[in-house]
Amino acid sequence: MSLQRAHRSRRFCLSVSPPFANSDSRSNETEVRPPRRPRVAWQAWNPEEEEENQVEIIRPRTTIWELWRKAAILCIGEFLKRQDKDERQKIKFLSSICILCKCKDTSLDLNTFCRENQLAENVQALIDEEAMHALCSVIKQKVMLTFADMSTVETALEGKTESILNSCFNSVFFLPPELDVPEEEQTLYTKTMIAMNVMLRALVHNCPSSRMREEMCSIFQALLHFFHSQHMHVRTRALYGVLRMITDFIEKDWYCAANCGFIYESLIEVYFPILGQLLGHLCLFSCGQHATRVPATDALYRLYAFVKRDRRTALTEEMEKYVHLREKLQDTNFACDNLCSPSDCAKAFGGYLRPAERMDVVLTALEAMVDSSIYDKEVACSVMAVAMEDHAFWLSDKTQIVTSIRKNLRSITAKAARQCLDSLLLLLTSQMPAEEVRDLLKSSPPSDSSALDMWEVMLCMPRTLEKVLKELTKGSQLSRLLEGVTEDTCILFLALIAKSEDNEDFLGDLRHLKTYLKHPSVEMRTVVLRGLVILSETREKARKMEVVLPEIMATLQAASADVKMKALFVIQNIMGHVKRKEASSIAVQHAEELLPLFVDESSAVRVSSIRLYRDMVQAVVWCHRRRMKGTVRRGLVPLLFRMSDENQDVAQAAGRAVVQTANLLSWNDLRELAEKQETWRIAECLLQRDQSRAEEYLQQSQPYLQDPQGALREEAVRFIGLAARYSRDQSEEKLEDIIRALMPLASDAESSVQCLAAQTTLILRTASRTATSRRSLRALCCLFS
Repeated sequence: MSLQRAHRSRRFCLSVSPPFANSDSRSNETEVRPPRRPRVAWQAWNPEEEEENQVEIIRPRTTIWELWRKAAILCIGEFLKRQDKDERQKIKFLSSICILCKCKDTSLDLNTFCRENQLAENVQALIDEEAMHALCSVIKQKVMLTFADMSTVETALEGKTESILNSCFNSVFFLPPELDVPEEEQTLYTKTMIAMNVMLRALVHNCPSSRMREEMCSIFQALLHFFHSQHMHVRTRALYGVLRMITDFIEKDWYCAANCGFIYESLIEVYFPILGQLLGHLCLFSCGQHATRVPATDALYRLYAFVKRDRRTALTEEMEKYVHLREKLQDTNFACDNLCSPSDCAKAFGGYLRPAERMDVVLTALEAMVDSSIYDKEVACSVMAVAMEDHAFWLSDKTQIVTSIRKNLRSITAKAARQCLDSLLLLLTSQMPAEEVRDLLKSSPPSDSSALDMWEVMLCMPRTLEKVLKELTKGSQLSRLLEGVTEDTCILFLALIAKSEDNEDFLGDLRHLKTYLKHPSVEMRTVVLRGLVILSETREKARKMEVVLPEIMATLQAASADVKMKALFVIQNIMGHVKRKEASSIAVQHAEELLPLFVDESSAVRVSSIRLYRDMVQAVVWCHRRRMKGTVRRGLVPLLFRMSDENQDVAQAAGRAVVQTANLLSWNDLRELAEKQETWRIAECLLQRDQSRAEEYLQQSQPYLQDPQGALREEAVRFIGLAARYSRDQSEEKLEDIIRALMPLASDAESSVQCLAAQTTLILRTASRTATSRRSLRALCCLFS
């Protein structure tokens, strides 16, 4: 090989075209081919001759980066001016930003350049334009990698992190589950997910310490938002994002360099602002489905090891006591090789959390109880049970908890959650000193309908009612304490009632209550009645409540079953405490007002009203019997039908009420039949003894043909057939009216009702066409006997 050939072979290639340039732009390259035979070229190399024939390097490395930077700036400027941008131009734009971020050129102020050109906003717009539920190109991947590079520029993403992450997460988390991604898109899908992890890691590791607290809060808040999604795969991706953030935070360089515990401690306090809220969510996910349980449990174990190690030497006295208590009781099984319950997680972490962090765990569990929450309500209750078990340690800010309860109370209807919430509210009230009660009344006045639900729960226990209301008037005038509470609140009068020891003042307070028992607000009447239920348990005050009894009876016409039940309890208490003659007078005046409640939709209302009616009938003294007989006769048909109620408590109460009615009327045969529960014979006995009321009984029975219960409809058909026999009006028009009432039952859902209605209608039609209708109606006796 000639020396001249060897010299020519040592030439090399320097490309100055930026990575994003087109193939057309490579005309300015200086092309130098590498030697084909390097060993021969080296042996033939003469240094002295090389000095004469040295190849000049036209553009050194610095010059190349400068050219790339200029080309990148030009590309960015042209892109921002364009109206219509295709995918190729978008990729060039993103690559140009990455080149600028990697060029360590002090001649260009990247912070100013990014701000003036609004690069973060323009890049975010690109991912917002992408389809949320589909992966059609590499744009999503490129955008997230671009944000990763931009995180190296100090202020490029400042104040924009949460908005940027919301866009990125919306674009990635709502993609189809991995198993549903077509095979040809699997590679793109995997790279896109990796790009998201790269972006999250870069945001943590490149964030300056001065902004770490703000950035960490923004990132976690963006991720927590997706915990409430109805889609399992979205929640799973958000949980893995949290796991990635926790791992990157713990592995950040300052931890590798730190050897002292106080450094970790200060970093937890300063840079991890939502530790409690995050723990609350992870605890709730830790016993869910496998897809969400795995990342949640992994994140919990990492956090527990981290917090336990770094706060062990910085515990307060109360935290240390809680840790020792848990170790002594050994009631938590929080270990990496065991599946632990949410309550175990709460107990394990509790001793290492600051008061504000513990409060965040409690508030997160409260939010999880609302009906719209995706969390299991019983799981949330188990976390709350841990807090209530050591309420002095966990429930440090009672006002904050009560505010959350007031906000969510109406949205929590699940039985377990509502019982847990009521228990929590009563616990808080029992622990509240007078000042906190007064503050609560000012911040949550009962005139506010949303606060009335809360006050109703707090006033449901005698001890709580006495404490709350009496402390309101302790030490100063009530009017001062109730500053900010509107004039139409009933709490003021309930407080006076609870404190009043003078009968004259007490009666005056009760007269005021008349106004509030007529209040149009159902919530207001509910709170008044709740207070009266408790106060009527006192004999002296119950005996004075007769003055408001008409208003209490009027509340029985309300649509709310809750209001009716409270009113019935108050009346029952009054009846139990007044003297026999006063009770008899009350019965004569008000017993008939209970009859409409026998058909109430609520079985509890039916049972309570029938039992109260029976007590009123039993309370009637001899001198009032004549006045009472008309009422009890009108109550016999409704009670007869209720003896067939599908609710056994209602049926039993109705049977006993019929027995008591028979005693008052001195109808021994009716009493014997009622005691034996022979309803069909009771109907015949009733019609035989009181034939003059057959028309009235027919009218009373017809509404039961539309009763929701099939047994009652059947009983109504049977009774109408019997009553038609005893009716004095045997005209064709009357019989046709009865037939028309029975016709809808021809298509009844119950076959027994259909059959009985058809037979009764046939006999009545035959009777209406016969001149001797009374004789024809005798056939009904055979049908119903």
